[in-house]
Amino acid sequence: MAIYYSNKSRGARTSFSPNNTRTRKIRDKYLLTTDQGSWIALEKKEYDDFINGRLDSNLFENLEKRGIIITQNNLKLITEDYRKRLNYLFRGTSLHILTTTKRCNLKCVYCHSAVASKIANEKEYDMDKKTAKKTLEFIFQTPEKVITIEFQGGETLLREDLFKYVVKEAKKINKKHNKNIRFALVSNLTLMTDELLNWIKKEGVSICTSLDGPKELHDKNRWFEGGKASYDEVTSQIKRLKEKGIRHIGMLMVTTKYSLPYWKEIVDEYVKWGQQSLQLKYINKLGFADLAWKQIGYTMDEFLDFWEKSVDYMIELNKKGIKIQERFVVLILKKILTKFDPNFLDFRGPTCGAVAGQLAYDHKGDIFSCDEGRMNKEMFGLGNVKDSNYEKVLSSEKAQGIISASIIDNNIMCDKCAYKPWCGLCPVISYAEQGNILPKISNFSLHKLHEFQFDYVFEKLLFDKEARKVLFSWASNWK
Repeated sequence: MAIYYSNKSRGARTSFSPNNTRTRKIRDKYLLTTDQGSWIALEKKEYDDFINGRLDSNLFENLEKRGIIITQNNLKLITEDYRKRLNYLFRGTSLHILTTTKRCNLKCVYCHSAVASKIANEKEYDMDKKTAKKTLEFIFQTPEKVITIEFQGGETLLREDLFKYVVKEAKKINKKHNKNIRFALVSNLTLMTDELLNWIKKEGVSICTSLDGPKELHDKNRWFEGGKASYDEVTSQIKRLKEKGIRHIGMLMVTTKYSLPYWKEIVDEYVKWGQQSLQLKYINKLGFADLAWKQIGYTMDEFLDFWEKSVDYMIELNKKGIKIQERFVVLILKKILTKFDPNFLDFRGPTCGAVAGQLAYDHKGDIFSCDEGRMNKEMFGLGNVKDSNYEKVLSSEKAQGIISASIIDNNIMCDKCAYKPWCGLCPVISYAEQGNILPKISNFSLHKLHEFQFDYVFEKLLFDKEARKVLFSWASNWK
C-alpha cells in the first residue's frame, strides 16, 4: 500500500511503501534490516514515527537512502543491491575438497575426520590415480569459472606423489576448460621437506595448517599417532616456511575445553607468528569431538564468554598498533557494511554452501555435500565420480533436499530475525546435534552463536567509538 510523504518546504508529495523490514532492539536503538542487506539504527521517536508513517524530511531521506522505504527513486537500486548480494547463487560449485588419503600421522582430540581416519601404514585407504583422474574430470564439469581444489585429510603429505599428480593433472585438464584454478593444501606440515616446499611455491599452492595456541595448549589437542606432542615440529615448519618466503600461511585453531582459560595467550601466539587474522572456531560434535565430548566439550555460554574476551583483547591490541583481527567478525562486517557477501560457505544465506558451493570427495571417489558431510555417507553421500556426473548429482532429489534444508527462508523463527539477511544454517551440524537436517532454531547452537556475534558487532558499531574505528579498519583490510 502506498503512503504519501509531504515535504512542506517544497510543497511536494511523494509516494513510498515500507520495505519488508525486521527489527531488533539493541540498548536504546531500534535496528531495522531489509532483505537486500541494508540497515539503519533509529532512536525511539524515529522508530515510532516510522511505524506510524510520520516522516520528516531528514528521516524520509535517511530511510530512502538505506532502502528501508521504497520509492521510485530507489527501487532500481534496491533490486540491484539484492542481486549483488546474492550473486553467488547463480554460479556453480566453486570449492572442491579432496581426501586423497584417510591416513594421518596425528591423532587430534577433536578431529572431525576421526571416525574415518586410519593409521599411517594402512595404504588401502589411499586414493589411486585412476580415481583421482575421475574425480578431476567430475570437478571440471562445474560451470563455475573460478574453482578451488583443496586437499584435506587424513594427511595429504603421506602421499606426496599423489598430491603432485593431482595438481599436475588438474592443470593438464584445465587446458581444455580454461578455468581460473586455485590449489590449497591443508596439512599438519610435519612431513614437509625443502624439496616439496620449493615445488609447492613453484606450482602456486597455498598452505594452511593448525595451531591451537601456545605449546601447553596445542599439545593437549594435537599429538602424533604414538602420543608425542606436535607443537615443536609444527612451529619449526612454520618458521621454515617463513624463511623460504611463504608470506601468507593460513592458520586455524579449534576451541576445546582446554582453550577456554587461554584466550589471551592464543591471541598472543598468533601475533607472535606474524598472523593478522584468527578465527576462533567453535567445536562441532563430529568425529573424535563427539566421542570425546565429556573431555573436551563446553557449553555455548562458556564459548561465548571465551570468544568475547578474545575479540575485546584483539580490539585493544589494535588500538596499540598491533594488527590482529577475528575472522568471523570481519565476515559479519563485510556482510553488513558492503553490498557483497564474502561467500564464506559455512556462513551464508539464503542457502549454505553445501552442494551448490562446495563438494567433497573421499579416497574411493565418493561424493559428499561438503567437508563435514563426509562424516555421514548415508545422509550426505551423493554418489561416486565413477558413475555420476555433475548435473546428475546437483539435480538429484537428495542434493536438492540438503540444499532445501539449508534455506533460511524456510524456517519461521529465522524469517522473523533481524539478522536473517546475513545469517545461515547448516544441515550437517543440525543433524549431528538434533538428528534432523531441519533444525529447531530455539535450541540450535548456530542460532545462539550467530545471534551473539551479530549483537556484539552492532553494539560496538553503535555505542563504542574507539572500537568502531578498529572494526572499520578490519573491514577495509580483509585478511
